[in-house]
Amino acid sequence: MVVRSACVVMVAWVLASAAWAQGTEGGAPAQAPAHSGQQAAELDPQVTEGVVHAPAAEVWKVFSTAEGFKKMGPALCDMDFRVGGLIRTHYNPKGVLGDEGTIQNQIIAYEPGRMVAIRISTPPKGFPFGEATWGRVWTVITLTDLGDRTHVRISGQGYPNTEEGAKMRDFFEKGNRWVVQYLQKQFDVGAPAPSGSAHAATQADAVAPIDVTQVVTLPRAEAYALLASSDGWKRALGVNTTIELTPGGKYEVLFSMDAPEGQRGSEGCTVLSYVDNEMLSFTWNAPPTFAHARERHTWVVITFEELAPASTRIRLRHMGFDKQAALNPERRAEWEQVRAYFTNAWPKVLGAVNAQAAATEKSPG
Repeated sequence: MVVRSACVVMVAWVLASAAWAQGTEGGAPAQAPAHSGQQAAELDPQVTEGVVHAPAAEVWKVFSTAEGFKKMGPALCDMDFRVGGLIRTHYNPKGVLGDEGTIQNQIIAYEPGRMVAIRISTPPKGFPFGEATWGRVWTVITLTDLGDRTHVRISGQGYPNTEEGAKMRDFFEKGNRWVVQYLQKQFDVGAPAPSGSAHAATQADAVAPIDVTQVVTLPRAEAYALLASSDGWKRALGVNTTIELTPGGKYEVLFSMDAPEGQRGSEGCTVLSYVDNEMLSFTWNAPPTFAHARERHTWVVITFEELAPASTRIRLRHMGFDKQAALNPERRAEWEQVRAYFTNAWPKVLGAVNAQAAATEKSPG
């Protein structure tokens, strides 16, 4: 197995910035898999990923020392690294740890060098969500050793399937993306600095492109085949597909064979372009519940980066929500809901690809 070690860290709300008072944009609760209307008591995890140009041992210090923790953005931090100990942070350099702007988390478990579990103890003043919501949620960060680089995966867990739960999930999607970019900048002088503050939501965010990554333990060609062929989708997600790998060819993934024809999945979608084992792009449609949006396609670009002979980073970007909202301003709310739907659905799809990769790795021969 190429991946040499994995460090799991549960980080919670220290990933927030001082921008609590700016609030967050609303949105419909995220739903379950692509083109499905099922609901559950909890939303799917919120996943953010990125690669940091530093060994895993160095990145681990970020999560286990007060000085290291500042590499994620806080101006102030103290840490009592023990079970039951507290991590206190402040994003205002003129603040005082312990004042009303302090973010306080409690360490509930850890394994040296591999895992630390943290949950919110006291949020800062002005935190826009109630304890009934934030008290249920935690975050898991996984560090995967890639030699001189480290793959960082932040997975927020336990978001209740309520309006407030969906808003908080969206709130931390923006914040976690900012934090990963900020962390990358600390170790890579060539990395772009994140713009704005960790939770400064704008109207544009609600229709911005979706950007999801997943590292899988497969050679690049095998990872590519899972999303560029009918057999690959069948193995990864157990769904029927018709994929004609040529520009203009069909890219139809049928999620619900019991639905009427034309409402089973991505019927009518087509391949836009591809580079064998490197890139795939295709048009995509909304679930049938979004009648207006379903008739107007967005598009998806997936890239495959070889990290090692049996390790591939898949990056999926789903675009066009902003263009459609601009063309149909009276339908903007629907496009925001479609974007929220796929923000939740695409990590699930890549998670299934990752599960298929794990199953392949464990199979004999």
